[in-house]
Amino acid sequence: MTGPFPYGVEQLPPHVRLMTIVAAKWMAQPIVVLAELDVAGALADGPLDTGELAARVDADADRLGRVLRAAECLGVVAREPGAGGWRMTEMGAVLRADVAHSLRDFTLFLGDPATMASFAELTGTVRGGAPGFDRAHGRPLFEHLAHAPELARRYQGAWGPLTEELAEEAASDFDFGRFGVLADIGGGRGELLAGLLPTLPHSRGILVDRPDVLESAARRFADGPLAGRVDFAPLGSVPAEADAYLFKNVLHCFPDETCAELLADVAAAMKGRPHTRLVLVEAIVADDDRFDWAKFIDIEVMADNGGRERTEAEWVALLGAAGYDVVSITPTTPPQSIIEAELA
Repeated sequence: MTGPFPYGVEQLPPHVRLMTIVAAKWMAQPIVVLAELDVAGALADGPLDTGELAARVDADADRLGRVLRAAECLGVVAREPGAGGWRMTEMGAVLRADVAHSLRDFTLFLGDPATMASFAELTGTVRGGAPGFDRAHGRPLFEHLAHAPELARRYQGAWGPLTEELAEEAASDFDFGRFGVLADIGGGRGELLAGLLPTLPHSRGILVDRPDVLESAARRFADGPLAGRVDFAPLGSVPAEADAYLFKNVLHCFPDETCAELLADVAAAMKGRPHTRLVLVEAIVADDDRFDWAKFIDIEVMADNGGRERTEAEWVALLGAAGYDVVSITPTTPPQSIIEAELA
């Protein structure tokens, strides 16, 4: 396996470099197919040849073989020597659903026709129209998820493992131990609290999200060492007893006007309690020409929900307009930073 290019991208002629970018779906979509067929799960017990694997995942052997051949070039699958069959590589193994840092739901969510349609409408969005998802489906993403349970499950599953990984780093990068009660607003199935609370023996959490998401989260916390340490509240409420209000990759989903409304609700709960803090976990966009994943995530949230990633100056301005002073900005798992703010 030589990787997606036979030599460094910078050595390719300019028109070929652009072609490799424009044709990115040629590389991405075979991986989506592997995730949809759960090829990684089928190979969990050992290598299979193309025919055996096709039978296991209910696919056409010839066409599956061609997809595997393409994925092999990318280092996602490999062939055992001789007639040993196909196996997942270390990188490809994260397409399994049952492994740490699984990217199966992430792959399925980004490759889902519903979210791909957002990008088909991106030009209209850039011209000043509604977000691509609204244009494609006639309603906003989060409203749509309430009526599309499988897509909603993929959405939660996409970001959960990434949050688990971030929580491990954030717990050591930032002093959460100052806070007796942490309210995680829009916290999904509770991955952030599940990662933080074991390191905070004197703290408890409140998870705020949609009722259907909280139902899944409640099962997560029902047993085990965190039982009794997490309460639940419906989205739209702001727990008055919290010492820290956490928003992990929530505000980037929305335009400034919506963020201002959310921040105002939290400010009302913090008023008169000077010890309380707003804690955001968000990407901070580099304000120069360096490669930065946040610049591409910015396109995703623009297409999906009219959101935006922000530079440090834009975060400070957004928070300042809502009545907050930024106390600190702490880099954590790239491209994320932890932004701590207090009421001005």
